[in-house]
Order: sequence, then structure tokens, then C-alpha cells
Amino acid sequence: MGAERQPAGSSVSIIGPGRAGMALGRALESAGHPVRSFHARSPAGRDRAAAFFPAAVAGATPAEAAALADVILLAVPDDRIEEVAARIARGVARVPAPLVAHLSGRHGIGPLGPVAAVGAHPVALHPIMTLTGGPGDAGRLAGTTFGVTTAPGDSAAEEAARGLVADLGGRVAIIPEEMRVIYHASLVLGGNFLATLATAAGRLAATAGVPDPAGALGPLLRASLENALAHGEHAMTGPVRRGDVGTVRAQSAELSRLDADLADVYATLAVLTADSLQSAGLLAPDVAAALRSAVARR
Repeated sequence: MGAERQPAGSSVSIIGPGRAGMALGRALESAGHPVRSFHARSPAGRDRAAAFFPAAVAGATPAEAAALADVILLAVPDDRIEEVAARIARGVARVPAPLVAHLSGRHGIGPLGPVAAVGAHPVALHPIMTLTGGPGDAGRLAGTTFGVTTAPGDSAAEEAARGLVADLGGRVAIIPEEMRVIYHASLVLGGNFLATLATAAGRLAATAGVPDPAGALGPLLRASLENALAHGEHAMTGPVRRGDVGTVRAQSAELSRLDADLADVYATLAVLTADSLQSAGLLAPDVAAALRSAVARR
């Protein structure tokens, strides 16, 4: 089977059965794509994969595992994708050509050059979802958008990727190769750093004496996120939105005394918020300038 849309029954190999690889493998198997093989570097990884995929072959090498399936998932760290692609090349140099997909957000198909060179179809297939390694991860992929990049003109690979995502109940966003870094940065800002900010806010609330920071902040954070997704800048609230220069100045000064790093984050976000509101016509230029001055380092 080539890279035409992968029908139910096409087989899967997982190279690196960690959080993402296990979640995608389990979801694909539930959708009718059996996991036929896997390769894990550690005994713990092998045991974990064998427990979830008892019918799958544990390949002694990545190439051995890759040779057994129609769809090969490279679920390895970003910096190892090209190395692992080179190691599986002899296992995917065959006809019909298999689909080789990595799960990285940052990279397009560039690191998959070694498999493209032997005729395989390279795909970047990144789920926009946080995965914890828990039993619910596979179910989270239904409804998830996948950032997909294929080689220019490789319509068969794009169709195959769209088919796999559709089988998972997901959606496809086609990301040009040259936009992968920006694409991934958007997810880091909105997802990874959101968690960082929520954690920092919880610590600060605890310092102020709030007995249950998560319980107190949870409703606010959820409502803020939903409103921002629905309404953009029009959902922004708080002292910057109101133009409360004195409040912003006082908070910036107190944070500088308590935690200089957090004060820098506060100042950067205050300026970003003021800039966004001004650009949207929701904050007067003189008020935005006063807010920027209020958080400027003296």
C-alpha cells in the first residue's frame, strides 16, 4: 500500500512509544489501524508498549520495526528526528512507499530527508493537544487539530495524512514548511506558557493568603480563556484594559520587590496587552503610553 489515503486496516509502527507515540498508536488502533511493530530504547518503554500492543513485534532496531508497517510514526525528541530517520531508511526503502510521519510541532519535513531520499513519503503530523501519559490521552485526539506538512506536490501524502486524521476524528491544518517555527511558537505561547502563568499566579495567590489558589483561580482562568478564544482583544479585562495606571504601577513595583523575574513577565505582558488594545482601537494612545511608562524599568 502506498501513500494514498490509508484505509482501515493499514498497519502502524511506533518508533519511540512515549506519551505522544502511545496516544496516537492507541487511537489509530481503535480506528482500525493495527499497531504491528514498535521500537523502544529502554526496557521500560518496551514493556509499556508490549502491554498495550500485545500483538505487535518489538523490533530490535528502528529499521526492523519500520519495515513491518505501512505507516511509521517517529515519536522521538525533536533533535533526534533526523538521526532516527536515517536509521530507519533501509526499512522504508520499498514499494509501495510507506508513510513516515514525525509528531514534532517545531519541524516540517526537513529532518525526514533520509527517508524521502529512499522514496518514502515524509509527513509532519503534530497534534495540537497536551498529553500527560495517562489513559485518557488517546481519547483527547478526537476533535484535535493536527498541524500537517508534506512535501510540495506530494498530494498522495497529504491525502493519506488527512485520512488518518479523519479516522481519529480530528481536523487538519496545513502548515507551510517555512511557517513551522512560528506555528509551534504560537502553541508554546498559548499552551505551555499558559500553564507557566497559571502556576505562577497560583503561587502568588498563596503568598497573598488565598487558601485554595487552584479553586479560586480556576473559574477565572477558564472564563478568561473561553472569552479570549471567542472575542479576542474585546475579551481583555483588568487594570490595563481600564487604563488604571496607578494600579499597574503599584503591582509592578510590589512584584519587583517580591520576585524580579515575575515582575519582568508582568511588565512584558502589560505592554503587550496595551499594544494589542491600542491596535484594536480599545485603548487611547496616551493611556497606552502611560501604562508602558508605569512598568518601565527605572
